[in-house]
Amino acid sequence: MLRITVGLAIVSIVLSAGLNADSAQRLESQASVLDALSKTRGEAVLAFIDSSADQSSAVRSLHGSLSIYLLELNGTDLGQVRRNTVIHVRPRLGLNRLKLTNAFDKNQSTEVTFPAMRSAGVSTSIIDIQTSRQFSWIQAITLSSAEVQLIEDALERSQHGGMRRVLTLIRARGKEIVPQKKDHVNWRSGGPADDSSDNGSDSGSLSSGESFSEAAVVESNNSSVSGQESVDTSEPPAASADEAVSETVESESSSSVSADRRSYY
Repeated sequence: MLRITVGLAIVSIVLSAGLNADSAQRLESQASVLDALSKTRGEAVLAFIDSSADQSSAVRSLHGSLSIYLLELNGTDLGQVRRNTVIHVRPRLGLNRLKLTNAFDKNQSTEVTFPAMRSAGVSTSIIDIQTSRQFSWIQAITLSSAEVQLIEDALERSQHGGMRRVLTLIRARGKEIVPQKKDHVNWRSGGPADDSSDNGSDSGSLSSGESFSEAAVVESNNSSVSGQESVDTSEPPAASADEAVSETVESESSSSVSADRRSYY
């Protein structure tokens, strides 16, 4: 019965864990984190993430996931949070004090500080609260404005992965490996067209042009030869006409001579 009672008490504490102050809001989606980062009122996002020592041990990470912390910001009770939780708070101008207490053992507590520029026109900051079962290891690290911008750009680029991706981005200070898109290779159509086809087409066009020019030359030669043959064939008739004239003259002369002879005799 004692174990059951203790178990029910733990479950009730876990279920009742929440934020009490109006100046704190739990962020449960990437869209809500992106909305908080887009504000320019000098507010802060507190990310309660396991320390590097707890991340290296599966047992410590499991024990740490069951941890519940009681929060006080500048003396104001914020309620209870668990590890790997992100909240949005409105700090005061200057140095802010955040007190964390073990919900199961009030004697275990620690206090961390972080600065804030609580004024209009100032971007929202991100505070990495590295938690641990050993309270002496808990510390607050303020991310630089460049790191916050990288996280905001990553969230604007994609909102897949849930809050786990948000915590990973905060741990990696905004550095994220973006998978490169590989060009799809169509193996059926083969690789890119070879330039040999263009060369072949060019050579083919050249050969056709050459054959055309050769044919033109041959045709012109044939026409010139045929022209010469026509001239040669036309000359003999002219020669025969001269011969006929000469023969006529000779015949006329011979006839005249014979006539003269007849008259003489």
